[in-house]
Amino acid sequence: MGTRFRLFVQPPFEDPRSSPEIVEVSSPLGRVTAGPADDRMFVVKPVGKTGPYGLNRGPLGTPYMYLPPWTGKILEPATPDACGNFDYLRPSMAGFEAAHVFGCVRFTLDVWERYLGQPLTWHFRDHYDRLEISILRRWDNAQYGYGFLEVGSQFESDGRVLPFSLDFDVIAHEVGHAIIFSVLGVPHPEAEYPEYLGFQEAFSDCVSLIAAMHFPSVIDNVLAETRGNLYRANRLSRFSEFSPHRQIRSANNKRTMAEFARGWKDEHELSQPLTGAIFDILVDIFHESLVARGLISHAVEDLADVAEFDPAAEAPVQHAFDCAFARNSDGFVEALIDARDIVGTYLAETLWALAPDFLDYGDVARTMLAIDQDESGGQFTRIISRNFRRRAIGEMHAGPHLKGGEHHSHVHSARTLLPIDYLELPKMTFREKVLLSRSMGSQ
Repeated sequence: MGTRFRLFVQPPFEDPRSSPEIVEVSSPLGRVTAGPADDRMFVVKPVGKTGPYGLNRGPLGTPYMYLPPWTGKILEPATPDACGNFDYLRPSMAGFEAAHVFGCVRFTLDVWERYLGQPLTWHFRDHYDRLEISILRRWDNAQYGYGFLEVGSQFESDGRVLPFSLDFDVIAHEVGHAIIFSVLGVPHPEAEYPEYLGFQEAFSDCVSLIAAMHFPSVIDNVLAETRGNLYRANRLSRFSEFSPHRQIRSANNKRTMAEFARGWKDEHELSQPLTGAIFDILVDIFHESLVARGLISHAVEDLADVAEFDPAAEAPVQHAFDCAFARNSDGFVEALIDARDIVGTYLAETLWALAPDFLDYGDVARTMLAIDQDESGGQFTRIISRNFRRRAIGEMHAGPHLKGGEHHSHVHSARTLLPIDYLELPKMTFREKVLLSRSMGSQ
């Protein structure tokens, strides 16, 4: 028996009507202690921690590496009830935020460990046994790195503070980075292609998407809203690594690699052709499954493809989906779950087969095609090839990194830092070490 938590699928600051849903994660009942904490991870709310982990600067400006563990004071941890569950905690209660972050991380890992076929081995295992998850309410970002996952807040111009600790998409996205680093490893600095950075963001968006689709309410609500015509705007095609009110990245996009051939500023934008292709593959597999079940005709499927580019076809396509969904809504649910699991499996198998050095989107496309051949005898080759080709993936490549996107970029960020990287840093003077020690000691 697992442990129960309450999780928001949509954060309350995005949808005021949303309420947390009870889920059961794989952590054995009674094994999750105060924090929450188990043998894989633990949550802390540091007191006085003035900045995130990563490459920081000392009192005199010398860069230094700041990695776990946090040894300062922490706020009171969330504790389980008498049975060992955390679902008694409500959003208004002090421990809810910590329990929510833990539950989101564990839920996402549960989903993707099934696709990966084994438990994830942290890429920081040589130095840490567990992932330290920190809640930093005064920080304006979220990141995964060597031994840590930190979540901050979005600060709105009207004074509102939107905590990422309550945003499933943000947390699941960061778990996506953890999965990539743990399976692929970290590329050599001289072998890191721009498209590796875009792949990090695209894959992590897909980790969030597929994990969210394991909430029955998401499947039900999306189908009720779209009647199966998934190209309509809906929660499946919206990601919010930062805030749902800003920085919304849409999987349902038309971007191609031609837009980035002369250069790119932000890897989140660079990721969009790959994310869009994978979303289109999911939708097309869903349509194929509907046809195979006799729920829509080949003619309707073909018309749906036309509607992607011809607005005049949108109304008849929607009418056809409305009628088909009304006849057999359960069949639509089964078809979407099948498509979800096929894409999740293919992405996981693709990840196992890739290497981080010199990785580009063409590698991803070729590998996914090979996976399809192994898994299904090439059943979806036409779908996969067509959607990657539409985006010029494998045909055109990202140009140089241009100035102007540094604020949102993760290039040279804490995500790729390794302990050995300290050897590349300048030596700090004894005086600065003392000043730094004093400032850390006062936290």
